Amino acid sequence: MKTHSLLALAVVTLTLLSAGMPAGAQVPKKPGEAVKVQEIKIKGEPKPGAEVIAVLSFAIDPGYHTHSNKPSEPNFIATVLTVPAAKGVTIGTPVYPKGKAQKVTGLDKPLSLFDEHFTISVPLKLDAAVSLPLTLAASLRYQACQGAQCFPPKTLKVEIPVTAAK
Repeated sequence: MKTHSLLALAVVTLTLLSAGMPAGAQVPKKPGEAVKVQEIKIKGEPKPGAEVIAVLSFAIDPGYHTHSNKPSEPNFIATVLTVPAAKGVTIGTPVYPKGKAQKVTGLDKPLSLFDEHFTISVPLKLDAAVSLPLTLAASLRYQACQGAQCFPPKTLKVEIPVTAAK
């Protein structure tokens, strides 16, 4: 086949594939990708030497839930936020909400889970010589489930911006 024939075939194929997608449609998510960052706020006045709290709010897609940070069974995968050490910042221990005890069809005992949305707070101690603004790279590891069916664990990358108080 000549080059222009291959190009024409590619254009026709792409046109046919995209014909069923509405304008502005997003690429479908992989199964189990059910959590997204809703909002990130910094409580307190970010400045060198200050102690502030990063408050991360997450939304869970309708029909899904995740296990809480303290799952009801040892073999269930906990929802965990990891914030690695960063120059000029001491990362405190994340504070998780209490899981919601909920009966799930197909399981005998209620689960400790998050559904709809949840918030995690992370204490941050800024060194006296910290250079602001900065961005902390974090990750949320979770396992999304629909009823008793759970998907493989996912890791959501999160960026926590810390900008100087004005």
